[in-house]
Amino acid sequence: MLNEKALKVLAGLSEPDAAYCHKMAKHFAAMGIPQDKASNAVCALVEADAIPEAGVTKWASVPAKKQAQPMAVEDLAYA
Repeated sequence: MLNEKALKVLAGLSEPDAAYCHKMAKHFAAMGIPQDKASNAVCALVEADAIPEAGVTKWASVPAKKQAQPMAVEDLAYA
């Protein structure tokens, strides 16, 4: 399912991270994404350190915003 480069990259990961990547590759295949593109995507996720740690959910920090002001009818966009 994954090409040789992707398999080499996954070999350096922990077991849970590698399992996550294999699961992602299966999802890509189910969506009809070609093997080479799925392999490149998995490699890109690993290289970007974008694989979630097993059992840990990471949330991006969002700066506190001012309380939202109600929108006026004139501000609404209609399709």
